[in-house]
Amino acid sequence: MRRSFVYSTASFFAFLGIVFIPVPFNLFKKQLSITDFLFGDLIGFVSKNVFRTQLSDTHVYSDTRAMYVLVLILFILSILVTAILSTLKAWRKHKDRVLKFIYLLVCYYLALQLLKYGADKIFKNQFYLPEPNTLYTPTGKVPRDLLYWSSMGTSHFYNVFLGAIEVIAALFLLIKRTRLIGLLVSLFIMLNVLAVNFGFDISVKLFSLLLIFYIIYLLEPYVKSLSQFFFSKTPATVTQFVNKERLVKNRLLSTFLKWFATGIILLEAFYPFMRSGNFNGDKAKRPYMHGAYEVQQFIAGADTLQPNKFPVKRFFIHKDNYMIFQGDNDEMVDYKLVYDTGKQQYVLVDYNMKNEPIWLKYNAADSTLQVSFRLNQLTGKALDWRKLPALQKEFHWTVDE
Repeated sequence: MRRSFVYSTASFFAFLGIVFIPVPFNLFKKQLSITDFLFGDLIGFVSKNVFRTQLSDTHVYSDTRAMYVLVLILFILSILVTAILSTLKAWRKHKDRVLKFIYLLVCYYLALQLLKYGADKIFKNQFYLPEPNTLYTPTGKVPRDLLYWSSMGTSHFYNVFLGAIEVIAALFLLIKRTRLIGLLVSLFIMLNVLAVNFGFDISVKLFSLLLIFYIIYLLEPYVKSLSQFFFSKTPATVTQFVNKERLVKNRLLSTFLKWFATGIILLEAFYPFMRSGNFNGDKAKRPYMHGAYEVQQFIAGADTLQPNKFPVKRFFIHKDNYMIFQGDNDEMVDYKLVYDTGKQQYVLVDYNMKNEPIWLKYNAADSTLQVSFRLNQLTGKALDWRKLPALQKEFHWTVDE
């Protein structure tokens, strides 16, 4: 009885997590607003009255306090749902089919996440090519998470390798006969992901823990078989699921639903790349004037400064429309670079939402970019940042080549 209660609670917790913990979907973008509508006030109430913490924002994002509170709420809710249903006779009648539905939902959800992350790696969308400002930042000044991300982004081959493993694991999960292999491969993948997230302080720790929980939950029906295989001399028999009853009795309808769900998963994973037509993020189109610039001239008011007096030695145009200035001490100051169509001019926006008009003039003949703001004017020479050693596709069989 206790095992049944625990398994039912785990099932409802998995179900509620899939439905209400927001993740970025391409085909469905309302999950965050639905979660905020249903749980936003409750998250704020629990945080304030239980944890004595006033949240400035109850929107649920990766590794925010709001997300931790939401997970706690969903866990308590799953216990309450299980306790209430266990008292109902109708629950005993439909319990097996409901739990099997949740089991399959979790399986397909896990396959979706693995396929999405796998596709993002193969097409260089997750570990993207390091931006010029990162490449020109001294290693000791780069945060660990960005350092890991940037290092991974320099190798196209390794991204394809990791992504292919995740895609294969996802496809194995979608096929009943290979599901156990897919789960075991997924477990090793996610344990490595979890170690990376904790080791490099990457802010998807809670979500990776949830995915490992989903894997362990899906492995539960196979525990006896795995125990026999590894620790017993008796032959192991693999059980597909504790409940042998078919979820959909009509075989044709069952087949259609499986292929429909698989099609949705494939579309969700590959839609962004099909829409953009870009299957290699390293070669994606960059904004106009994107790149790195070495300051050659700095005019402050009426004074033309000597090179050793330049307060800025480089500046960068980021692919996400940021302008970043690198001081003589290598500290970076970034601004959002926005084009005001009404005034037909560029504007720098700081983190306090203060606007600063800026004028840019690019000279293609000598690859220089002139930047004017306030009474300052600086001119930078474009640097060929793609020729830096970190981005070279070198490979050596021997160390003495």
